[in-house]
Amino acid sequence: MQEKWILRCKETLHKRKLHEEIPLIIEENKKELAIFLSLYTKSEGAIAENVKVLDWKKSSSILNGSLRLGFDKVFYNACINIHETEQEQMDVNYVANAPTTEIILTGPYIPERDPDEI
Repeated sequence: MQEKWILRCKETLHKRKLHEEIPLIIEENKKELAIFLSLYTKSEGAIAENVKVLDWKKSSSILNGSLRLGFDKVFYNACINIHETEQEQMDVNYVANAPTTEIILTGPYIPERDPDEI
């Protein structure tokens, strides 16, 4: 499984200012990022909250690179009175096609197990 998510920006991204804009775009889209990261945590019965950028690695081009995102992995079940939180980190790759209004995020690849044969 490898998830992709498109963040839409209010204004057109410019290559020269991208290093300043990406952290702001991440901050503006915290709820969307929490949904994206929750796609990876749902198998454990958790959701992602409080997303923040911990590290930002640019590649040879500023238009792509990777982000290390930190977030709270929240386990909640009212029926059995569970509400626990764990700190988690995930590396996410990004691609921005400047000038444009979109940044495409790609999460890590997690192989899925094939069904057992009977």
